[in-house]
Amino acid sequence: LRPRSAPAAAAPASGSPAARRAPLPRPTGRLLIVHANGKEYGRGAGGSKASNREFPFAAADYVAMRDSGVPYSGDPRKNKLIPLPRPTYTEFINRARAARMLDRLDFLYVPAEAPQPPPWRSFEPYERVVWCGVSFRRFARLWTPERHHFFQPSFQARVFAVLCCALRQRTTLPSSTAALASLPTDLLHVILAASAGEGDSRRDGYDDMAAVESGCQHLFLPAPGSAGVREALFDGVFGL
Repeated sequence: LRPRSAPAAAAPASGSPAARRAPLPRPTGRLLIVHANGKEYGRGAGGSKASNREFPFAAADYVAMRDSGVPYSGDPRKNKLIPLPRPTYTEFINRARAARMLDRLDFLYVPAEAPQPPPWRSFEPYERVVWCGVSFRRFARLWTPERHHFFQPSFQARVFAVLCCALRQRTTLPSSTAALASLPTDLLHVILAASAGEGDSRRDGYDDMAAVESGCQHLFLPAPGSAGVREALFDGVFGL
């Protein structure tokens, strides 16, 4: 009798550890989640959903925190106004807990109809800023130095020329005669961003895993509870 050939090794299932990607490096700085969830939570909350009122805190306190225009802690051990479980918060708090960075997680509410994002300078304390939901996709087309590569080569060349001119003026001309050199860098960036037209950006959707892996500060991702691909993207942000 012929010896039986060894069975072929089965391909790893798509969800098995062997088939999963290697985890990305975990953030070492603070992480900010920007959301547009305008629902009220807590005692006295408006809306028809009774469960949104079943929290130990008052809705007025939650709304005051959310609408303050400043980031608030995502650590439920410290912030007792976090409505758990709600996807806006739970998906990120669970991942932050797994990554042991609950004390470095913050949330910020920006209304869906906001005409523009908060000043980019206000995000300096954060290693990563995750914009969640379709209402923020329009902000993905706004130029910033770190998202320069998402724009058309022609626009990149214009930006490069302006920045080079500003640098040359700062080093060779008196500040009183150098128009570009007299502008603060932040203001110059705002002007460059405002000069971008609809056709100048190559980005017209959510960021992908390549953007997550790039380490760029601002990411535009689906909202919790929406696209199935969000799971891997969120895991990547937290290095899980």
